[in-house]
Formats: sequence, structure tokens, C-alpha cells
Amino acid sequence: MNPTKTYDHLFSPTGRGADNYRAPGFITFLRSPHVALAKADLAKTKARFAFMGVPFDEGGVGKPGCEEGAHAYRMASQEYFPYWFEYRVDLQGSSVDCGDVRMPKVNPKLAHERIYKAVREVLSAGLVPILCGGDHSISIPAARALSDHIGKRKKMGYLHLGAVLDMADSWAGENNLSACALARVTELPNLDPAHVAHVGARNALNPKDHVDLARKRGVRFYPMFEMLERGVDTVIDEAADRVWKGTDAQYLSLNFNVMDASAAPGVTAAEPGGLESREIMRVADALGRRGGVGVIEVSELAPVFDVSGTTARLAVCVTLRILAAMFAQEGKTVDQSIKRSRR
Repeated sequence: MNPTKTYDHLFSPTGRGADNYRAPGFITFLRSPHVALAKADLAKTKARFAFMGVPFDEGGVGKPGCEEGAHAYRMASQEYFPYWFEYRVDLQGSSVDCGDVRMPKVNPKLAHERIYKAVREVLSAGLVPILCGGDHSISIPAARALSDHIGKRKKMGYLHLGAVLDMADSWAGENNLSACALARVTELPNLDPAHVAHVGARNALNPKDHVDLARKRGVRFYPMFEMLERGVDTVIDEAADRVWKGTDAQYLSLNFNVMDASAAPGVTAAEPGGLESREIMRVADALGRRGGVGVIEVSELAPVFDVSGTTARLAVCVTLRILAAMFAQEGKTVDQSIKRSRR
């Protein structure tokens, strides 16, 4: 135990001048410090993760609304303490918030370049980016950034959880939309299809050409019914093996339409038959125990369709459980004998 560190934040407020944890004032991810999106500033922090909002929904092919996803995500994160008792870890100080990537509304190409540069900036500072979109097309520049960061001599893995394969070679003549995300990502030079997995595809949101391209490129996808038949734990472990084993960096894409529509109504394409809340928590635990991921991306949150902030809160919960499981796996646990300080 570090004798110079204060552990009061692990406990509930005392009322003796304590701030109301639900009225924080400046809104950041998990009440973390705001740090400029610049390598020099980020490198000075002791944080491991850098959160950034990516309010881009020009690549969506369905309902709009995910431009506001990062704001809802930040607000939902205010509801959590940094201490996770199931894992006995403290996430205080693990993250900083870099604000939102500035999006030019009328220029999707420039927007993608700004996303790419933002992710590269965080990676070059030695931190792990946590992105909150935005539609799933943000995967295209963000995955390219991770690919370029590690270089062609190293191997990358990519795991996508979602209801849609996003394997359109083009959509209505465009090739960088959300429906094309996995098609573009699987063209990266250091991403072998043997290290790609998709989990959760279901229903008639996946045209035949998407399925055909996935099979042609050797992408292993696990439809939702396969998860139900074989078990969530079995499938996610097998998918994670493909992505983690033999790779130097991993990209984790969490499109929240992987969830059942009843559990996550606040997405751009809410779809029945998906994962339940407790199932995605088990998935988060399994992925966190795999260790250091290169980029974590949350996409397609649409607060305008959300009910009582249910989806945003679930997205935050899943992300934090991944981080908590990661810390626990690394042995970064809190001494359970710590007591509230007396003042």
C-alpha cells in the first residue's frame, strides 16, 4: 500500500464538505482530469487510458443520433465510483479525458483524418485510446491508426461485437460508411483474417454480399444463435483466442446493437435477439482478463432513442468492467484492510 496516497475516494461521501458525486460540474469520463489531445501533455500523465469523444454520424446508414453518444456516455460514467468490489481494484487515476475530436460536418474525409490523427497522438504518448462514437465507420480510421502505429512487421488483431457484419465492399457507391467498416479494416496490411473475429450477427440486417465477402476473406464470424447453442463463454473465449494469440496489438470494437433491443434501446439500429446485460458483463470479464488491448471503441450509442439512459450506462459498465478485469489480472488490487481515514 502506498502511504502517500489517499484512499478516501474508495468510500461513500461523509457529508463533511464532500462534493455530491452526482453534481460534478465539469463533465469528464469517470470524473477524470481533462488533458489536451497532445502527445507532450498526455505523456506527462500517469494515466493508462485516454478517453475521447468522436461525435461523427455522417457514416451511418440507418437512424441518426449517435453524434451525441459520447456526451451521454460521460454523463452515465458519473454514476459510478472508481472502486469495483468484485475485482478489488481502484480505477481512480487510470484515465484522462481528451474531450471530443472536432468534427467538420460537411467533410467526412477530413473527419476520418482527424480521428486517425487523434488516435495516433494518444498511442504515440503511450496511452490506450478509449473512443466513444459516433457511428461504426470510426473504426476505419481508428484501426488504421493502430495498424500504422505498430508497423507492418507486427501483427494486429481485431474483435467486433455487433448485430451487423459491416462487410459491405461498398454501400450505394460509398466505401467508408459504417456498413463498410469491417470490409475496410480487413484490408489493413498487418491484419491477417486469422486474427479477426466477429461476434453477434443476426437477422436480416446482413445482406448476402456481406456474408459472401466475410467468407471470401476468411473472417470467422459467430452468429448469435451459435453463441446461444455453444454458450457465451465458449464462443467469446474462442473468438478472443483468434484475436489475441500471436498478435502484438488488439482492436476491440463494441457496437452496442450486439445487445438485445430490450437491454439497449438507445442505439441507431436496436435489434431483437441479442445479448442480455449479464451476458455482456461476462464477455467484458473474459476480454479484460486477456490483458492489454490497443484501442477500445464504443459505437452507435444514440441517446435520443435511449430509455432512462439505460444503454449509455450499460456501455460505461461494460467498458469499466473490461478495465477492472484487466487490472485484477495484473494483480493491481486494493489492500482490503484499508479503512476510512478519521479526520
